[in-house]
Amino acid sequence: MSPEMRQMSAKHELRELVALMMAHGVTRCVVSPGSRNAPIALTLEAAGIECRAVVDERSAGFVALGWAAQAQAPVAVCVTSGSAVLNLHPAVAEAYYRGLPLLLLTADRPSAWIGQQDGQTLPQPGAFGGLVRGAFSLPEGDTDGWVVNRIINEALLELHHRGGGPVQLNIPLSEPLFDTTEEALPAPRVIRRTELATMTADDEDELLDIVAQLPRRMILVGQLPHAALIPPSLVTEKHFVTVGEQLSNTPLLCSNPETLLSCGAEGMAPDLLITVGGCIISKRLKQLLRSHPPKEHWHISRSGEVCDTFCALTRCIEGAADEIWELLAAFAEEGNEDYTARWAAVPPIFEGPYCGMMAVGTALAALPEEAVLHLGNSSAVRYAQLFPLKEGIQVECNRGVNGIEGSLSAALGFAGADERLQLLICGDLSFFYDMNALWASPIRPNMRILLLNNGCGGIFTAIGAPDSPLVNAPHDTTAEAWVRSRGFSYHAARNAMELAEGIAALMDRDAAEPRLLEVFTDAQTDADLLKQFYTHNASR
Repeated sequence: MSPEMRQMSAKHELRELVALMMAHGVTRCVVSPGSRNAPIALTLEAAGIECRAVVDERSAGFVALGWAAQAQAPVAVCVTSGSAVLNLHPAVAEAYYRGLPLLLLTADRPSAWIGQQDGQTLPQPGAFGGLVRGAFSLPEGDTDGWVVNRIINEALLELHHRGGGPVQLNIPLSEPLFDTTEEALPAPRVIRRTELATMTADDEDELLDIVAQLPRRMILVGQLPHAALIPPSLVTEKHFVTVGEQLSNTPLLCSNPETLLSCGAEGMAPDLLITVGGCIISKRLKQLLRSHPPKEHWHISRSGEVCDTFCALTRCIEGAADEIWELLAAFAEEGNEDYTARWAAVPPIFEGPYCGMMAVGTALAALPEEAVLHLGNSSAVRYAQLFPLKEGIQVECNRGVNGIEGSLSAALGFAGADERLQLLICGDLSFFYDMNALWASPIRPNMRILLLNNGCGGIFTAIGAPDSPLVNAPHDTTAEAWVRSRGFSYHAARNAMELAEGIAALMDRDAAEPRLLEVFTDAQTDADLLKQFYTHNASR
């Protein structure tokens, strides 16, 4: 091993940083000597990055700026902690308005020492405000390498994104600072970005070459407001598997991955994963893709953001998904037909006695086409995934952050401007949390609510959480008096017969008033029946 390699920092995040800089074409750096940034500087030099030393940080920033302008390539500038960082500000401002890609490597001290009269400490993350294309900070201490890799990739991608400009990458470093290793740089995962608006024929060929080498292909559609319109030929001729859930609002080969995977996950993992849209619900699908990561994961979005849900992202594709579907449908080679057949299997449907799941399934079976289904979070949205939906039903849910608050308000806001029949299915805690929504505005007669009342936060019973009022919030509240006072027709169900009558009342499109059906069940029974359903599937 050469002497230079022995000067490589022992800190894995610094070797990861330098390896990714080289992979992204950042091979030049201006260094202002200091102690906290010394391990960064020594690792850059040992790895073969072309470095220049400039003591004055204010000057160093402008030297890096001039170098970037001359090279027409990104240049890093590496400084120590404290006021050294602030001295870069004039050059950062100039680089921002000229669109020059400066990578600001700001070494930092542990955040616990900020404001504690310790030297060279101040709040560094975001120190440049709106004058950078992005401000990123590595986590402190021993951290999962995936997090470090993702953050560094994201920072480096922003150097050229939408015109490019300066990007801050703040790097907290704890002592010891000068431990070295003879290990070479790692071969890290590199995330690329393809902008469809500027994609060339060579870019298209590169994508098609990758697809040709990966026969097991999945298009995973997350939450979307409208159909993704994936060409059917991608499934029938090219053998892409299209997977999603009710929130995808898209015709798919498999729209219930949670239930299908409960029957067994062997051979279900893809080689190529293409994702579009927002969140997915299925825990089993997330576990499959994280424990058996695809060789390639492409995420398509209009903003080109780094969305690494399955810890395997390799490419961000910025633009409209239609362009990718058209490219693949026209030019991709055929994939694995057996793989498509695995995902085309019809998953079992929950069939059981009176309970919360049965109530949801009965309501969905009765819901007419061209209706709008609104789903509360926690149990309600998960129960709904156990059942098929008629085509033409639009599904809405607050799955951006998955909170229970606002489900009723959001449904009423949507329904207030839409003539279709509106059905909200939500749990008791979600409903009572948001019940003032019924007071705030008049409710149109096309509004329907299926309220699942099991006297607590039933989701916690289902996941085996401790039986404590501080966790599952038991109660004996009913919605009857409140909704009647707000002009609703109220119905209650405590058995299968009353449920059938209540569902029929909900689906009466000609009713002159909004309607609510409160379904009373036992939380432990609901949890036991759900567990039995999945256990039975696993034994098939």
